[in-house]
Amino acid sequence: MSRAACPSTRSARPSVSIARGFTLIEILVVLVIVGITLAFATLSVNPSGPSDRLNTEAQRLLALSQDAADEAILSGHTIGLEIASDGYRFVKLDLDGWAVIDSPDNALRPRKLDDDLHIDRLATDGAANDRQAMMQTGTLTLPPSPVPLTPGQLKEAAERRDAAQDADAEVPIPAALFLASGELLPFVLQLSADDIDQVFVIAGAPNGDIVLEQRSR
Repeated sequence: MSRAACPSTRSARPSVSIARGFTLIEILVVLVIVGITLAFATLSVNPSGPSDRLNTEAQRLLALSQDAADEAILSGHTIGLEIASDGYRFVKLDLDGWAVIDSPDNALRPRKLDDDLHIDRLATDGAANDRQAMMQTGTLTLPPSPVPLTPGQLKEAAERRDAAQDADAEVPIPAALFLASGELLPFVLQLSADDIDQVFVIAGAPNGDIVLEQRSR
């Protein structure tokens, strides 16, 4: 007689999964890798080399000059760019004269350059000039806006002009002028850095075109 197959009474042993955490050394290795990655990312976003900083400043000044040209058209006022040994700023010409655009929220707010970066105004033919010889001097008689003034405004402007002449006041001429008509007075600006053979030249044409060019010293 055949033995009837009987079900096995042996129960299957459940598999036990043992969870293993990270060791301290593994965590430290991960933190070191993350730190190195963040350091490289920071260097790529904020270049610290003089050549990279010079390129960044040149691109910024080009963009701000184009913004100033647009602002002159929109506001109906002449915008000027004044340069100094440690930076530059934009000014607006109104009935009271030049007013510095210094609002923190305005892209045309004053900018400072690092000590090893320099900005100079060149002759419009591109010839190099001594830095001290190209300081902004002279007087400016450009009207602030093509919009006709009222008789009262004309009288006030004449009184201020007479008072300035009596006091022998001298108004510095900005290195670049952006007119409300969309035109501008020709200008050539050069940005350079110590120990760097390359310079950046920003040139403005009377028709309003502003271009950036990289040159060798």
